Amino acid sequence: MDPSQAVRDEIADLSRGDLEAVLSYYTDDVYFEDTSVPTPCRTKSEMRDFMKVFYDAFPDLRIEIRNVFASSASSSREGTDSSPSPSGGGQGGGYVTAEYDLLGTMRGEFLGHPPTGRGFRIKAVSIYEHNGTLFTKETVYYDSASLFSQIGVMREP
Repeated sequence: MDPSQAVRDEIADLSRGDLEAVLSYYTDDVYFEDTSVPTPCRTKSEMRDFMKVFYDAFPDLRIEIRNVFASSASSSREGTDSSPSPSGGGQGGGYVTAEYDLLGTMRGEFLGHPPTGRGFRIKAVSIYEHNGTLFTKETVYYDSASLFSQIGVMREP
């Protein structure tokens, strides 16, 4: 597995709207955390349900990659672990960071808000942890207030 290429391939599948292909890059007990929500997903099934909310609301959801960086587990263990990684973390694997723009148009209901038809473009970063074969953990960082503002469900501050 080339982890950097796997991230690029997973993002391409996401941009095509192929949720099952996206999920094929992850372990069944993946730890998926969107930092804008209080509860992380702890299984592939929970991740599928979480991502389906986005696909249903933004059927043209896509990503434009800015940068992808990879590092081995040994060079990345200098810091501290902030969240559990039930699949063994980076043991035998490492980390990939992707910086990207997330884009889409709100064509379906999103978190109780009716479709607005408005598009968004936000900067985001995902940190992937892999075991050498599949991704065991992903943490996604983005400005959810900007997303809500751009799609017209929250006024500008």
